[in-house]
Parts: sequence; structure tokens; C-alpha cells
Amino acid sequence: MSNPLLLNEQFPKYDQIKAEHFVPATEAVIEEAQKIINEIKNVEGTRTHTNTILASNKLSELMDEVITPMSQLYSLMGTPEIMQAFAVVQDKLTVFYNETSMDPEYYKAFKEFNETEEAKNLTGEKKRNLDEVMKGFRLAGADLAENEKEELKKINLELSQISMKYQNNLVNSKFDMIIEKIEDLKDFPQDVINAALAKYRQTTGNSDEKWMFNLDFPSLIPFMKYSVNEEQKRTLWLKNVTKATEGDLDNRPLMVKILKLRQKKAELLGFKTYADYSLEKKMAESPEVVMNFLTDISDKLVPISDQEYNDLKDYIGKETGTRPDEVMPWNNSYWSNKLQEDKYSYNSNEVREYFEVNNSLEGLFTICKSIFGLTFKKEEGIPVWHKDVTVYSIWDEINELRSYVYIDLYPRSGLKRAGAWMSGLRSGKNDENGKVIPVVGVHCNFTEPVGDMPALLTYDELQTLFHEFGHALHGALSKTELSSTSGTNVAWDTVELPSSFMENFVRNEKSLKLLTKHYKTGEPMPESLMKKLLDSNEFQKAMFVKRQITFGMFDLTLHHIEAPKGTDVDSHAVFEQTHKRFNVGPYRNESHFEAGFAHIFAGGYAAGYYSYMWANILEADAFSYFEENDDILSREKGRLFMENILEKGNSEDMNILFEKFRGRPVSNKPLLKRFGLKV
Repeated sequence: MSNPLLLNEQFPKYDQIKAEHFVPATEAVIEEAQKIINEIKNVEGTRTHTNTILASNKLSELMDEVITPMSQLYSLMGTPEIMQAFAVVQDKLTVFYNETSMDPEYYKAFKEFNETEEAKNLTGEKKRNLDEVMKGFRLAGADLAENEKEELKKINLELSQISMKYQNNLVNSKFDMIIEKIEDLKDFPQDVINAALAKYRQTTGNSDEKWMFNLDFPSLIPFMKYSVNEEQKRTLWLKNVTKATEGDLDNRPLMVKILKLRQKKAELLGFKTYADYSLEKKMAESPEVVMNFLTDISDKLVPISDQEYNDLKDYIGKETGTRPDEVMPWNNSYWSNKLQEDKYSYNSNEVREYFEVNNSLEGLFTICKSIFGLTFKKEEGIPVWHKDVTVYSIWDEINELRSYVYIDLYPRSGLKRAGAWMSGLRSGKNDENGKVIPVVGVHCNFTEPVGDMPALLTYDELQTLFHEFGHALHGALSKTELSSTSGTNVAWDTVELPSSFMENFVRNEKSLKLLTKHYKTGEPMPESLMKKLLDSNEFQKAMFVKRQITFGMFDLTLHHIEAPKGTDVDSHAVFEQTHKRFNVGPYRNESHFEAGFAHIFAGGYAAGYYSYMWANILEADAFSYFEENDDILSREKGRLFMENILEKGNSEDMNILFEKFRGRPVSNKPLLKRFGLKV
């Protein structure tokens, strides 16, 4: 069989790869990788950086070249056949990585190199990378006794299988709501109505005037925001917060197993809790430090968040004649939107007309040109996985090709996973084996264009686009020597620095002016409307932060407090307690948010969801530098951020890199000021 995954070309043949190619390609690349491992283990003569470290990097690069396209298709075009094939791939990979990371002869090769004079004289990026490699072996169980290694291998395999089952259950948990009366959609944007009509007709094959909404964010969020029908809102809300809780798709038993296995893994590796193990690879010192940080911020925000919540209840009382004691979660989005529009005197539908998706991308590119000196060129003829995907090359101001970026912005119900994310498709490097140009992807779930109506972004979606593009720039602009230190391969609680930093350009007048363009007239947003929009950035900020703290504390409580007790963890009860302690608004027992919290149960954020808040310290301080002297679009400051943060990956400690950029150590004062707290 001719296998497009094994062609070793610059760009994968995404238009030719099928599920049937997955397993044979995996078996072939594992066989090739094993040859490299044997070469490393059987080096004759002196061990060197080249024959040990660079050789192992070559192994990783080879694996990524074949496996990454499969992972992309699993996340973006997840047909049942692809899901089934990728599950087999994951099992094979888990076994392979288990065997490799715990192979005593392979580990011995690196220990031998670590004792050489060359290793002891390494400096900078190479020294840091070697330290990370040796730590990686220890955290993978290389120092364990043989019986403990076998136990850890079983745990890793089971965790991989259960986590994938958790994610697949979420993707397969579907619900469609059909609206038969147009009056139920009276306040909806026209493009949302058009999309719901098209979805109904495409799904049912009928030409009736009916509208379908589901649990995809571009469908769910506007429905909750604009619907006047409380019964329908409650139904859709309940279906969303009870995803993956029924029948064969029930994630709740899986969560119990995942937490037990993670705790057992941590103990095998010599850690008291999985959170202790997780933070061994992060910037924060300990779970206690993080929990104290989150609790302190939450407590300081109480007066502000309470006032925001009371303002919302007062507004509902004014509009309906009855002030509620609590705002039900299915009503929160609707009334918050109404209050925001009333308070700042603008209509969110009107705002969207200035953020047509292609215009917004061009504005994003213009800002990147201003501060980073980058130019984006649309490429034709590069294979993609779907017709909606576009590819751009990125060039710097000396006309050097820096990277390629795939942009995939619209949902594919039942195929593409929810949310928004960046993917590193190929790591950059410039070692003695040659230079490699990075390739990255930006993936979102925005409302797609229908008929003559283009895709119009909400203000929140615009911020999401900038957030994910910040991640993409981190990978795309990497100029490290080694592939293993490039791009987003940084401590997990610093990875959100570039992404959160880029969001700030949507919240500043000078940069926002480069983004607004009416999709019909081409006119910029009126200054009066822009001022109202920017003022609204402060709206319910404390409530949002409290919500993020709730998620972070829930995550750490599971992995640091509850799981070590040795009994089955009731995640539902833990979330209830955490919500009541840190969040604003009522807790509803019928909600099972935890069954859909893929970040920590099927993603890389286990005992690390706090990273969003932790990175906010860094990005708030970073952007405050641009705010000095209203220098938002400063090329010189952009150069400093690019050279010291975006290009450096994990070649140096982030504390050192940040001080080089900022001229001083990081300060939490800009973040506290942003939250409205006294410094």
C-alpha cells in the first residue's frame, strides 16, 4: 500500500491520508525509530552531543513527522474510522514510549554522555536541554526497579486509553434542538439565523423553515445570549452541562479511574501527589504556592465580583419588575448581554459587522507587521484537510521565510473537537544536521459564512483569534538551535504568555483601529462605538476571573487534596464545594461540568489549569511595557519581545528571558491593577 504518511515531504498529503494509513505508518515509523535507538545505545567510542542528544532529537523529529498529521485529522476530521484507527495508534505509541523511556540501556547512553567532559562544559541552550532530558528520564520512570517499571507501563497505557475514551465520549455527545417559530429568534443576528436554517436543512434533508441549534460553540453561545425563550435556553444549557453522562458515553466512571491511576503513577515516581509530579516540570514552586496565589486573588476580588453580581440582579429587577435572589446559569448570558449593551449603549450585533473574519485576519497581520516586522503571504497548492483551511507563509523584514501557518476557523459538527487551539505541526531548529522551518496551525470554531452572509466575529471571538495566534507566533518564530527546545516546548505555566499577551491588542484603541472595517461599507468603526466597546472590557471582569480560579482550584483539589486520600474521588461533589467557595452565582446540582472538562481529563492541563492565571502575571507585565508612553505598536518593543520571548522557546529559563525583555524581574503589580485592586 502506498502510504502518504511515509512520503517524507515538506507538507503532508492531508487530502490523501485515510484512516487505513494510520496503523501501517505507525508500525513503520516505530520500526525506523527503533533502529535509531539501537544506534544510540551501541555507539562505539566517545559519547558526544551529536551521537546522543542530536540523534535522539532526530528520533523525535522522525516520529512527529508521521504521527502529527494523524493527530491533526483525529482532532479536526474525526470520523468513526479515524477515531478507531487513532486509538490503535495511541496504544502502539504508548507501548513504544514506555519501552523507550524505561529502557535501561537507552538511559545508560544519556547517563554516560552526562558524565563526559563535553557535557560538563555545555552552556546555554544545550546545557539546559541536557538537564531537561535527564529530568525527563527520571520523571518517566527510568530509575525505577524492573517490577515498578512494568507497573508504570500498564498505568501509562491505561491512562492513554481512558483519556482518549473520555475525549471521544465528548465528541460523540450530541444534541440538536429544532426551533419552529421565527419569533423565538427575534433578537438573533441574521447570520446566526441563516446558519441554523442551513444546519437544519443539511442535517434533515428537508426544505422547511426551521432552525437547528446544537452544542457547538458558534451555535450554543449565541442561542444562550439572544434567546428569549427560557424553557429552550434551560434545555440547551442542561444538555451542554450533562454532556458525556449517559449510557456508554458516561465519563464519570472514567474520571474516577483517571485520578486513581495518576495518583498511583505519582507515588511510583516518588511524589506525594500527582500535582507535585506535574509541577516538577513547571515554573511554579509547589501546589501550595499556586493554591495560595489563587485563593488570595479570589478573596481580594470578592467585593468587586459581589458588586458585579448585584448589578446584574438589580438590572433584571428593573427590566422585569422582580429582582431575583439568584441568576440561573441558563439566564446569565442573556441578561449579562442585555446589561452590557444597556450600560455601554451599544449592540453586540452591530459590533460584529466590523469584524468580518477576513478583514480581522488582515488587521491581525497588520499588527504583526507593525510590532514584529512580519509579512503574511497566502499560499496555494499546499494540501489541506478541508476546503475551509488556508495556508500562509510568514516572512520577516529581511525577507527571510520564518514559517508556515494553517488556519482552520469553522466547526465541523461530530468531526472537529470543540474550542480553539494551536498545534505545532513541525518544530523549527538549526542544528548541525540542518535548518528546519517551523509549521503551526490555528484552529477555532467560529460561525461559518452562509450564502451571501460572511463570517462575522463577536468581540470575544476576535480575542480568541488573537489568543491562538499568539501561541502560533511562539511556534512559528522560534529560532532555537534544537527542535526539543523550540516554540511552545516551555514550562506549561508559561506557555500562555504569548497568547494572552496578543489578546491585549484587541483591547487597545490604537491597535483596534487597525482591525475594524464594516463588512458592507468598508468604513472604520465610529470612535463613539469603539470607546463604548473598549470601556466594556471592564464588564464583569472580576466574575470572569473568579470563574477561572474556580476551574484552577477544582483541578488542584482533585490532584493534590482528594486523590491522595486513596478512595474514589467524587468529582461532582468536589466541583460543588469549589464552585460555592470561589465562584459567583448559584451552583446547580444537575450540572456535570466536570464530565466535559477535557482540559484536565483528556488534555495536557492536569494539575496545570492554573497556568492561565499564572501566565497572566507575565503577560500583564509585558503589555504594561507597551502601554508606557502609549507605545502600543512600537517596533522596538516588539523586537525585544520577539527576540527574548517568541524566538527563544525553552532555550533559557523564562525568568531570565523575561528580565532580558523587560529590563527587570517580573512584577505582579500590572495584573493586580488590571483586576481593579490596589497595588
